[in-house]
Amino acid sequence: MGRITPDSFFGLPEWLMTTLFLIAMAASCEIGFKLGLRSRVEDKTKALVPMVAASILGIMGLLLGFTMSMSVSRFDTRRRLVLEEASAIKTAYLRMQALPEPESLELENLLRQYAASRLYVSLNALNMRIIEQGRKEDARLQNEIWSRTVVLARKDPHSMPVALLMESLNNAYDVAGSRWISFVAHVPESVVYVNAVIGLIAVLLVTYDFGMTGHRHLLSTAMMVFSISMVMSLIVGLDRPHSGVIRVSQQPLVELQQELAHPAH
Repeated sequence: MGRITPDSFFGLPEWLMTTLFLIAMAASCEIGFKLGLRSRVEDKTKALVPMVAASILGIMGLLLGFTMSMSVSRFDTRRRLVLEEASAIKTAYLRMQALPEPESLELENLLRQYAASRLYVSLNALNMRIIEQGRKEDARLQNEIWSRTVVLARKDPHSMPVALLMESLNNAYDVAGSRWISFVAHVPESVVYVNAVIGLIAVLLVTYDFGMTGHRHLLSTAMMVFSISMVMSLIVGLDRPHSGVIRVSQQPLVELQQELAHPAH
């Protein structure tokens, strides 16, 4: 079972990452403007600067769009897997009711504990200690439920309810594994860093052009910096739905736990 290792820059809180990037963008703007004021270039060369800046901005737009698509895709996958896991656990629970007592009651109780553990870990995804302990508990419950089901299968190899239960348990465990993979799989840091560097270069060139004219254009500069920073923040937020403002709803698991806590029979 793999351990969670904190990322370098991505290990920081989202608000701090956004703040640091805003500071870096502001510094880049000031450097670009000061360089533009001190530049001594020919008019023909000056005319090329806006063209280069526009080209860099175009490249940055493509990169941001590509990275945003990656983040949205991962976010949708995580949201879909929550629903799939709740559905798989519920199916297993319903199929357990077809088993004879007392085995069915024992398995149902274990599955309730498993569903509660899965929800608890999902709701405390910021706490690495809880995640690691929760994964150990999930593995223990999975093994316990599976071993008891195997005993039933050996007692009656031709039992259709047991065969269907094993199928649904296998599906629930597979989805749990997929959720873990989606949890640790992020947009590559190098892609985000390239976006950040291109953004810094773009604002530096734009403000360099402003410096050559001797006018700061504070409103347009502020809007450009704010827009790029917010898009970058949104990308990171979608890619880290367990720690940012944008969260993957765990409502399907919440409703499942409530349903299992008040069984119909």
